[in-house]
Amino acid sequence: MKKFALLFIGICFFSCLDKKGNIETINLKESNEIIVYPPEMPDYTDTTDYVPPKMIDEEWAIIPGKSVGLTFLEENVEKLSELGEPDATDSAMGKSWSTWVSKEDKKNELNIYTTYKNSEMKEKVVRQIRITSPKFETPTEITTGKSLQEIQKAYPEIKLVGKYTDEKTQKLVEIYDSERQGIAFEFTKNECVAIIIHTKGKKVTEEYMMLHPNMEKF
Repeated sequence: MKKFALLFIGICFFSCLDKKGNIETINLKESNEIIVYPPEMPDYTDTTDYVPPKMIDEEWAIIPGKSVGLTFLEENVEKLSELGEPDATDSAMGKSWSTWVSKEDKKNELNIYTTYKNSEMKEKVVRQIRITSPKFETPTEITTGKSLQEIQKAYPEIKLVGKYTDEKTQKLVEIYDSERQGIAFEFTKNECVAIIIHTKGKKVTEEYMMLHPNMEKF
């Protein structure tokens, strides 16, 4: 009987392995509008302790290289109509930065960069998403308002890639980016003031220059 139980456990374990011998990811279903993010485990370096995904309301989740809330990279711009009319738009040659200002405090912003999907110039898609509200957070519990040191613990790959002077506040803003993971952070005096989601493997500054043309890239 004991041997049979051990054999049964062994069969169950190996049935969860894929062809490469890795344990398959099991996606949990939604429950009361709360889901587990990210669907794929984030990439951690060998020197970083594993941090299990946090239970996050999908409306407030920041997923590196994928989405902010219910807005996803590479989705058609027509989907943005669900956000209502933007409060401001800066467009040129098929490229556009649209800004929505928070109705609650009038200071937090959602900025979305869109451009043509390919050279056919038939469809426009979302390429970058920038958020300033601390209500949004990553699976590693990172939000705006955190210090550079706190964010470096969760994303040790981030590097200084650019800086600019904010026209409204006249404060210096430094941009740190994890090109591989598709997430960047803006800092003013060591405090994160914005989080940007972009395409994995592509520098955030490649398309961010349109929003801040006075940016100095490194």
